[in-house]
Order: sequence, then C-alpha cells, then structure tokens
Amino acid sequence: MEQERGWLRRESLGDDEHRHALAHKLGVPFVTLGHDDISLDALLLIPEPVARTHNAVGYNLRDNSLEVALLNLDDLEHLGFLQSRYRVVPRLTTDDSLRHALRFYQKHLREVYGKALEQEQGDNLLDTLLRHALQSGASDVHLQLDERGLLVRYRIHGVLHDSMTLTPAAGKNILLRLRSLAGLTGGALSREARVRVDLGSGEDIALRVSTVPVVRGERLVVSVVREQSRRGYTLESLGFHGEALERVHGFLLRKKGLLTIEGRSGKSTLLYTLIDVLNTPELSVATVEREVSYAFPRVAQTDLASAGLSMAAALRAALRTDPDVVALDAVVDRETADVAAAAAKRGVLVIAVVEDAQLLPQADLAIKTGVVRKLCTKQFLDKRKLTRVQNDTLESTANFGAVLAALKEEGKLDKDTPWKDVAFPRAISCSHCTDGYQGMVGLQEVSVGGEGVGLTLLEDGLFKAAEGLTSIEEIMELS
Repeated sequence: MEQERGWLRRESLGDDEHRHALAHKLGVPFVTLGHDDISLDALLLIPEPVARTHNAVGYNLRDNSLEVALLNLDDLEHLGFLQSRYRVVPRLTTDDSLRHALRFYQKHLREVYGKALEQEQGDNLLDTLLRHALQSGASDVHLQLDERGLLVRYRIHGVLHDSMTLTPAAGKNILLRLRSLAGLTGGALSREARVRVDLGSGEDIALRVSTVPVVRGERLVVSVVREQSRRGYTLESLGFHGEALERVHGFLLRKKGLLTIEGRSGKSTLLYTLIDVLNTPELSVATVEREVSYAFPRVAQTDLASAGLSMAAALRAALRTDPDVVALDAVVDRETADVAAAAAKRGVLVIAVVEDAQLLPQADLAIKTGVVRKLCTKQFLDKRKLTRVQNDTLESTANFGAVLAALKEEGKLDKDTPWKDVAFPRAISCSHCTDGYQGMVGLQEVSVGGEGVGLTLLEDGLFKAAEGLTSIEEIMELS
C-alpha cells in the first residue's frame, strides 16, 4: 500500500560495518533477519507507520520481552508506548534486514487490507480504512484530498505519521461516505459531527468527524474511539474500597451538594456509574453532555452536539426542569462552574467532570481517578518484593504505612506482616493473554471538603498491586 520510503528519509548510523562495530563497542547484539526470524505477533506490536518512520521492527516476542531490530539506538525513545507492557530489548541490524522486515510487514497488510483499499468504489472502502487505522493503533485519522489523491495520516501515541496515498477516485468515495454518515453533506464551512459505525468486529466504534475546506481540496479529521457496552458497573467493580467507598456511598445518600471528578482516565466510566447508581424511580436525574455515549432510561440527557447550546446554557435549561441530580461530563469554563456551584448550594446533587480542579475548588466531595491494566486471572502470579530502586522511588510519594494498614484492615494481609515482606506480582503472558493483562481496573483518591480520606491514587495502586489485581510495573508508571 505504501512505498518503502521511511528508511530512506533518515540518516542512519552509517554502513553495516560501522553499525556492527558500534554494536560490539556498546555490547548490543547485532542481528541479520531472514523470513523465518520474524514473528508476526512481534512485528504487529509496533504500528507499521511507526516502524517505517523510525526504522524499528519487532521480530521476536518471548514471555514479556520484545526484541526490536533498529538502525539507530536513539530511535528507542519513540517506542516508549511499549515499555509499560514489555521489556524492550534492542538489537542493531542491517539495512537489508530492515528492508526485508518492512516488506514482510507491508505484504501482510496488503493481504489483509490491500485489495479492498485498491478499489475506487464501494461501501467497504471506508470500513477497510477504519479497520486498518484501528489495527495501527491510531487515535485520529487525517484525510486530505487534492488532485493528486487522498493522503492518509494516522496519529499514533500522539505523533502524526504518513500511512498511505489512495487514488483521487477512492479519496472522493471515502470522503463522500464519511460526510453522508456524519450528516455533513452540503455547505463549505468548517463543521463537526459524531457518528457510530459497525465494522463487524462486535464492538461499537465512535467517530468524531471534523471537516475544513483547504486550497485545492478538503481535509477531514476523524477521531476513532472503541466503545465497550456498559455492563452495569458498580463502585466496587470500578475498584472503590475501604474508607473511600464508604464516603462516596454516604455522600450519594445525602442527595445534595457538589461532587467533582478529575484525573487522566476513567472519568466517563465513573460518571456513568454514578448516574446508574442514582437512577432510581424516586429521583429526577438530568445530564448535560458534549456527546451522549449511553442512553439511560428515565434520565433526561442533553446532547450539546445536537442541541446547539453552550454548556452553561444547557445546564440552566436542565435546572429549570426541577432535577434532583444533574451530571456534567465537562466543566471547562467559569460560567458553567458558577452555575453548577450555585445549583449545589440550592440543594441539587451536582456531579461534574472537571478539567481544571481550580474551577470548582469548593467541591463537597472530590474523586481523582485513574486506570491501570488488570492482570490476567488465568496466569500464575509470580510475586516479588520491591527492589531497592522501586522502594526508594515510591517511598518519596507514598505512605507505605497507610497502604499496609488498609491491606490488613480489609483482610488482604495477615495482621503481623511487615511492609518489607509484602510481595507484588509481575505480568506473565499465558495461553489466555499476550502480555499478562486482561481488562482494566480503576484507581481512586477521595477527598471530603478538601481533606483526603483513605489512600492517595498512588497508594491505592500499591494496594491493588499487593492484592494481585495489577502489577508493580503498572504502578511504577504513576510515581
């Protein structure tokens, strides 16, 4: 699909002899790769645009170690997204080996996607492109059409990469179908819409389509999100426990005041879980959301994407319907924050996801949330005590005594176990998983009136690692 031009774009360390000598000097193994040396499972762990741009291919996956062949060891910095899941083992290689691995990668992609993408018409063209984007780990797809064709670029782990160029006819087909699905037909102004598509994979795919006219053509940006169906989450299933769980349940029983949610990840799942808990026949619940991702029975949900209102205006409208509970999926401006705070003081229970905690400093209860990968339950847990480096790194930001006390209080450890004897599991791949993980588990930090209760986010991570739910490597990423 895409010409092998990535390896030609950049200056390498030099010729193969120079690279071989450098490998010997640095103590890094030097490898030459034949067809039988490359594992497809290892190859696919590095998205093809990343492999091509940075001359780095995975070729062997053993247990939790991924061997990567490179032309330049400096390019390891572009593979940081792998290091939370695998031990990346670098190997220097030859130009021919790198070419061979990329050809093998591109041959596989052509076999899976190539024939469909070579077509210029048909509904399957867009579906195939989106499946390829998901396979590549893209969060956004940039499409730019001009007389030369459709340039397709993927944003992968925050970095934009050229992926392929399709014919002008294929490009027009893809953009026309995207516009039709998103209801963006007609008009030349910049516009945005959201749509869900079924790619036949059994999971919901949500697209946010943004379009803008450019000189000699058009650009569309598609944000791609996998959406799992809700399964009746509870606070306990999200990971709440101990004093934090008691305080949240107690606050919800009051049915008034301001509850804020912040954090890097897990905010939407927590918000919807709280709505689900409060969605009873006795309460009137309303939401104001940038996009309604899940429809609740009995809940009056306002979708800003279709309502044409600002968050503050939609919140005022929702409050005029006499709700007991109002939930907001984003508070990003002072006007919305002031309206939400005033409603909470009047006796409404307001639940708000905040991007900036300073917007709502007077929250009665605040939850900071995060998500880490959950260990596969089928694997044998290989537990080990903290190394000195791990201990020293964590000790500066976590209260080990608080974690130990919580573990004992909740029956996870014997009462006489000292901290130095607490063991933490590491991820081990098995026949049920590729990297030792299956699913996610939440971390929570709760404060009441500005005062922390229970464990901090990092301490909660240590608690769950000691409990066997996640690995210490996942928690070290938080420190």
